Amino acid sequence: MKRTILVLAALIALVFLVGCDPFGSDATMGYITGTIYVDAAMTIPAEGVGVELIANPDSSSFFSQTVFTNTAGVFFMEIQFFPSIPDEESGTGYVLPSSIKCGLAAHYGQNSYVYRPVEDGFILEAGDTLTVWPVALADFGGGGQTR
Repeated sequence: MKRTILVLAALIALVFLVGCDPFGSDATMGYITGTIYVDAAMTIPAEGVGVELIANPDSSSFFSQTVFTNTAGVFFMEIQFFPSIPDEESGTGYVLPSSIKCGLAAHYGQNSYVYRPVEDGFILEAGDTLTVWPVALADFGGGGQTR
């Protein structure tokens, strides 16, 4: 009988812990998507273009990452928001940000296209999807062009 109660208590605790985990929910994720084309008329999708999410080096709220466009020229990023230690004025405990500021750049060979640098970056809200404007490889430059 004691063993049954102990197993039941462990099972309830496990269900509680799994159900209360906020990571991976819409409240802790943001998404970025866009399309890159080969031609200026934007009719031929560009496959295999690297798209880099750029984090501020002083931030620990999310990590930089790189994804690649698929055969349709589309890229899709899932950005996990992480809790950060508050500054001394805020008190104790961890703070989960509701938004982050990030830069975004695309790279193909030696050429790059900067959607936004991290200093003037996008503000991404938790649970939202940011769809950036379509870009052609002709817009890419050796120094990293911006729009």
